[in-house]
Amino acid sequence: MGQEFSYFCYRCGRENRLNLPMPNAPDYHHTNLACKNCGDGTHILVSHCPKCSRYVYWINDMSIPSLVESFARYMVHNMQALIDKAAMQGSSISIDTPHVYPIQATCPCGEKITVNLPIPDMD
Repeated sequence: MGQEFSYFCYRCGRENRLNLPMPNAPDYHHTNLACKNCGDGTHILVSHCPKCSRYVYWINDMSIPSLVESFARYMVHNMQALIDKAAMQGSSISIDTPHVYPIQATCPCGEKITVNLPIPDMD
């Protein structure tokens, strides 16, 4: 199911309209946007409020899912270094990592929603 989404380009100010899938939170749709006038690009993460069906969205120059994945890679690398140092001293430790990264928002209707971005298993 798609819904018309419109936004104004930050660079040239032109309105852009496109049809985007709008899954209910905690699911989401992430896509790259490009202004039809000047070509300026950005990213959008969009979801529907399950209570009132309005869309809640985040527009950012960075890809939020990619940012979460990059941070997860950094943390796994650092945690592995801790595990390796403990092993060198004869100890054994394990660190549980979450499977999702929640992003919280408040819909204009007042409903608190959470969008769950998956954190890839990097073991």
